[in-house]
Amino acid sequence: MSATATHQFTEIARFASFQAATPIVLALSECDPELREQAMELFHQLASGKLDDSERYSTVALIADILFPESDELGFPGIDSEVEDAEEADEDDQNQIAHFLEAIKQLMQQRGLSQSELAEKVGIGQSSISMMLKRHCRPQRSTIKRLAVALDVQPDQLWPAFQD
Repeated sequence: MSATATHQFTEIARFASFQAATPIVLALSECDPELREQAMELFHQLASGKLDDSERYSTVALIADILFPESDELGFPGIDSEVEDAEEADEDDQNQIAHFLEAIKQLMQQRGLSQSELAEKVGIGQSSISMMLKRHCRPQRSTIKRLAVALDVQPDQLWPAFQD
């Protein structure tokens, strides 16, 4: 490959990277200030170069959970929940979250699992589990599925309205 072709390829890749980052930047700008601060801290951890592969994966998963809480299992934002009536959605969502929190806490206690142990089984960071349990973020469908597998239950036992 010639030097000119290599340079053109590099420029195209750089442009594509910036274009791909656009939804992330927009989600970050629209995020709750507290969550934005947490996401920025995670971005700094990623940029540090001090994380191993597992830690990088968990950190990226947590950033995705923060920025795109309504993602489907493939990570596409805004597809997870379509609800016609916003007032009903808020109350229903609150009921789902309350059930989820109670179920997770109860199952962790029954199985003698700490947040760190559950996080390891799920493949996410302990801080993700903590944020979910503190209602700082809503779990993605993919996270609910992984939690269900880790806890040996059906996803709808964690999130009653869950449907595959």
